[in-house]
Amino acid sequence: MPAFEATTVHVHWQNGLAVDNDQPFTGVVYTLAENKKDTVEIVGFRDGKEQGEWKRFYENGKLAEKRFFENGQKVGDLTAWWPDGTLKMAYHFDDGEYNGVCREWGPTGLLLKEMTYKNGYEDGQQKQFYDNGKVKANYIIIAGRRYGLLGTKNCVNATDSLFKQ
Repeated sequence: MPAFEATTVHVHWQNGLAVDNDQPFTGVVYTLAENKKDTVEIVGFRDGKEQGEWKRFYENGKLAEKRFFENGQKVGDLTAWWPDGTLKMAYHFDDGEYNGVCREWGPTGLLLKEMTYKNGYEDGQQKQFYDNGKVKANYIIIAGRRYGLLGTKNCVNATDSLFKQ
């Protein structure tokens, strides 16, 4: 596929397709950092749909995110990193839908989410954590029904505040 620097083409979205000069675009578009030396993003298209490996970089040159597309659909692994190189997220897609275990980590490396999906829907064990590592939600999805701790907000009993006067 031919490669183009982003400022040399006029790719935009039109009716769900990436187009250039009113034609579905085919090629790889790369975006340069302000210094005009480092690449900050690489995206491929075929017939107006995202295709192949997609990468985004931090200004320091470290890889920020990598994902894959096939015929406009997210497929395979999506992996993202914090600027220091530690993992930020790891997801898996099949035919554009979440599938399998999807994880997210905070900037300190603490696990924040561990969610399980099947064909784009939550399925099985689901866990979410606060920044301090304490459990925020811990539930399971069985046959489309949710069971367990869903995460709650702190509530104040109205009668306590009324009678303390």
